[in-house]
Amino acid sequence: GVDKLEKEIILGLQQQQQQQTDSNDVEKQQLKEQDFSIQMQGFLHLLEKTDRSLHKAVAGHLTFRDRVTTFWIKIRQYLAFGFQGRGIMMMNEPRSSSTLRGRHMKQEIHAIGKWKQTKEFDHFGTKHGGDDKSKSSFQQNLKEISPENVFPLFLNLLACFFFMMNNYIIEPSSAYYAEALGTSDAMSGIMIGLAPWFAMISSVVYSFWTNSNYKHPILFAGMLQFIGNLLYANAYSYQSVGMCLLGRAITGLGAPRVINRRYVADATPFCLRTAASAAFAMATALGAAAGPGIAILLDSVGEFEFSLPFLKTQQFNGMTGPGYLMSLIWLIYTVIILFFFGEPVRSGLEELKQREEMAERSSKQDSLLGRRSSSMIRDGNTVRRTLTDEMDEGFEPKYSSSSEEDFDQTPSDDAKADITNESTASDKSKSGYCSCMKNITRPVIICMSLIFMKRISLEAIVGSTSIITKNRYGWSIKNVGMLHLVNGIIVIPVSILSGYLSTSYEDRYMALWCLSITLFGMCFLFDPTDLFDHETSYTYNESPLSVGPHSYITGSLIAFSGIEACESFVASLMSKVVPSALAQGTFNSGLLSTLVGTGGRAVGDLFITCMGLISLRNLLNLLIIPGATLVATSIALILWNYELLGV
Repeated sequence: GVDKLEKEIILGLQQQQQQQTDSNDVEKQQLKEQDFSIQMQGFLHLLEKTDRSLHKAVAGHLTFRDRVTTFWIKIRQYLAFGFQGRGIMMMNEPRSSSTLRGRHMKQEIHAIGKWKQTKEFDHFGTKHGGDDKSKSSFQQNLKEISPENVFPLFLNLLACFFFMMNNYIIEPSSAYYAEALGTSDAMSGIMIGLAPWFAMISSVVYSFWTNSNYKHPILFAGMLQFIGNLLYANAYSYQSVGMCLLGRAITGLGAPRVINRRYVADATPFCLRTAASAAFAMATALGAAAGPGIAILLDSVGEFEFSLPFLKTQQFNGMTGPGYLMSLIWLIYTVIILFFFGEPVRSGLEELKQREEMAERSSKQDSLLGRRSSSMIRDGNTVRRTLTDEMDEGFEPKYSSSSEEDFDQTPSDDAKADITNESTASDKSKSGYCSCMKNITRPVIICMSLIFMKRISLEAIVGSTSIITKNRYGWSIKNVGMLHLVNGIIVIPVSILSGYLSTSYEDRYMALWCLSITLFGMCFLFDPTDLFDHETSYTYNESPLSVGPHSYITGSLIAFSGIEACESFVASLMSKVVPSALAQGTFNSGLLSTLVGTGGRAVGDLFITCMGLISLRNLLNLLIIPGATLVATSIALILWNYELLGV
C-alpha cells in the first residue's frame, strides 16, 4: 500500500545519505553513541538510587519530622479552604509521600538540575567511561580561577576590609565627637551617613572606569580615602563641623565598594561565585569587627598633641585617632596597589557570556527543529498526495534531488538568515547606552529590593548603637566598641558557615532563613513599655518587658549575625540572575548592587538623624519597628517569588 511505498522511499533516501557520510561524520556518530551510552548509565544509576529511596520510604516508620510535615499540610489546607474543606483536612496529601518516612529526593533532584547544565553525573558518584573524574568539591573548583586573579582578588578583599573598618571605627565615638564639636548627638547619623550619599555619586564614575581598568580607580579611591580621613581628624583642632562633614564626604567619594564587587563578579568562575561572595561578606564582617576593636584600643591611649606640616597642632584621642590611623592605612595600601597590583583576566564575565550563548543556541536549535519537523510533515503530506495520484494513474515513483535536501539536517539559508538577524538585533540591544533599564528583569528588581531593605534594617541596628546606648544606658566609647567587636567576631564563623552551606543549599533558601533569624533578633530590641510610658524615666523603664542592656546585646548579636550572613547569599543570587548585558559596561550589576546597598545605608543613617531629632528617648522603637517591617517584607517577597529566584 501507500504506507509501505512511503517507508521504502524514506529508507532509500536514508541509505543514500548514509553512503555519502564521510569518515569524520562516522567518528562523530560514534562519539554521540558513546556519550548517549554514558548518559544512559548515569540515568540508570540515578533510577536505582531513587527506587531504593522509595522502597525505604514505603517500608520506614513515621519520624517526628513526618508528623510535623503532615500537621503543616493540614494547617495549610485549612487556611486555603477554610470551613468549606473540612473533609479535605482529614485526608493525606498524596504528593506529601515523597517527603515522609524521613526520606527525601534532594540528591536526585540536585543531580538532574546539575545534569541539565553540565550533561554529566560526576558529582553524583558515577564515572564516565575511562574518565578519572571524582565528585566535584570546593578544592577542585579552586583550580578554575586564573592564577593571575588570585593576588588582585586578595587586594580587593583587603580594600573591602579597610573600607568597612573605616566605616565602623568611627561609629562608637560618633555621638561623642558630634557633642565635642558643639552639635547635637543626632548629628552623628549625618556624620556617618554622609559618606554613603557621596559614594553613590562616585560609584557611577568607578563603574565606567572599571570597564577598561581596575588599577587606576583603586589608586584614586585610596588617595581620596587618605585625604578624607585626615580632614575628619583635623576637624577637632579647628572645632569645625563643616571640616568634619567635608572629610566624610571625600571619604564617601573614595569608596571602592563598586570596584571590589565588580571584580568578584568578573574575575571569579561561576562555580566559585557564591564562595567568593561569602569571602566578600567575610571581609566585610572582619572589617566590621576590627573597626570597633581598634576604636577601643585608640580610646585607651592617652590624649597627646603632635604637629603636621602646614597645619596647626593636632590632638590625638579616642575621637580623632580613628581618622589619623585610617589615613595612614590607606596611604600604605595605595602604595602597595601602585607597585604590586596587576590587571586581572575577566574569566567570570567570559564564562557568563558563554553560558548565555549556549542557552541561546540551544533555544534556537529547538526552534529550528520545530520548524524542520513541521516542514517535514508538510512535505510528507505532499508526498502522500503525490503517491496517491500516481497510484490512480499507474505507479511510477518520482523524486528529485530536492527531496534529499528536505532530509538534510543542515539548516536552510532562510533559517540561517533568521538566526543572524536575531543575533544582530540582540547585540544591538545590548550595546545601547540606555539598555540598562531594558535588561533589568524581575529577579534583578527583587534582589535589588532585598539589598535596599536589608541595608536600611542593618543601619537601624548598627548605626544607632552609639546614640541609643549613650542616652539609654550611659555607655562609653569602650562599651560601644566592645559590642561591635563581639558582633563582628560572631559574624566571622557565621560567614564561614554560609560559604560551606552554599554548596548544599540554594541561595534563596538560605537568604530566607537568614532574614528569619534577623527578624527573630529584632524582636528582642522592641520595647513595648515605651509605647505607653516614656516620661517616667529619661533612660528606659524598669520593667521585665522593657529592653535593658542584656536584651539589647542579645537582640543586636542575633540580628546583626543574621543580616550579615544574608549578605553573601543575596549578592550571589544577584550575580546569577543578571543577564550578561548587565554584567558589563558602565551600568552593570555591580554598580546597581552598590548603588542600592549604599543608598540603603544613606537612607538608614538619614533616618536615624530624623528620628533622633524627633525623640532620643523613643529612638529605639522609632528605628526597630520600621526596620523589622522591612525585614518581614523581604521575607514575604522571597516567598512570593520563590520559584522565580531559582537559579
